[in-house]
Amino acid sequence: MRTKLNLSLLLVIFLISSEIVTSSQYDWKMVRDEDGIQVYLKKFWADPVKSFRGIVHINSSIDSVLALIMDIDACTDWVHHCKQPKLLFRKSFSECYHYQIHQLSFPMQNREFIFHSKISRSIQTGAVRIQMKVVPDFCQKNSNLCSIKEKSSLVRIKHSHGHYLLEPVANNITRVTWTQHTDPGGNIPMWMVNQLIQEMPYRTLQGLRKEVFNHKYQKAKLVLDAQGSITNIAGIE
Repeated sequence: MRTKLNLSLLLVIFLISSEIVTSSQYDWKMVRDEDGIQVYLKKFWADPVKSFRGIVHINSSIDSVLALIMDIDACTDWVHHCKQPKLLFRKSFSECYHYQIHQLSFPMQNREFIFHSKISRSIQTGAVRIQMKVVPDFCQKNSNLCSIKEKSSLVRIKHSHGHYLLEPVANNITRVTWTQHTDPGGNIPMWMVNQLIQEMPYRTLQGLRKEVFNHKYQKAKLVLDAQGSITNIAGIE
């Protein structure tokens, strides 16, 4: 009887220990805390490429921050290594498909993304989420909407998803959290991938914090419908 109890106890301890190890293995771990920006990495199941999360507080309204993020052409002004952004198709104010190139150092090939982005807003908190996921075959399926041509010099990203979360902290203070997981594809050394995913959120949030004070975005004002959903942004110069 005692032997059975001991075995049962050992099994329970083993299961609890396994859960703790598994949980901690997939927790967010801070890898950088500099200039008011925190960067975290997290193991994404069996994928050798980790997810990243960047957090920054910006002394500006959600309206202005969202206006900048939605300005597809402004990507080159704040997103790290963004080149040749292009709006492909806007399904509605809160949903669109857009293209951009991520420039890498020679001799690596540049990466190209086709994103499907959707915006939602919490009526309870006023927080805004911009959900993003790549749709690599969008142009093949919608050739009439897409002017992007296949280029052998670029690697089309096939797996990437994430979101920006904009949360009101106080009057004209917004906490921006950017979470993303991207498989870069191709033959990039893992040490270089890990370096890139630490630098990307840091430099991008730095750029966002700076560019949002462009006078073009400072008078932006969200237009809401009766349900509290965003239908437009007014006041953009």
